[in-house]
Amino acid sequence: MRRDGCDLVGMTGMPEAALARELDLDYACLALVANWAAGCGDQHEISLPEIFANLEAATAQVPPILTALLAD
Repeated sequence: MRRDGCDLVGMTGMPEAALARELDLDYACLALVANWAAGCGDQHEISLPEIFANLEAATAQVPPILTALLAD
């Protein structure tokens, strides 16, 4: 994937997006990145405490993002 220019590879979202399009439904995905090094090999290893810290920091950003997106 990196060879193709990707910086991040998600493991969810595609089945839902395809089904939403097929049913002509509006769809948006808000995904949290907890382990940016997944699948990058040993040279980019990240520890479990770092993953949890990333997840905590990303989770804290969700309410303001949703508030801004859903505001009238």
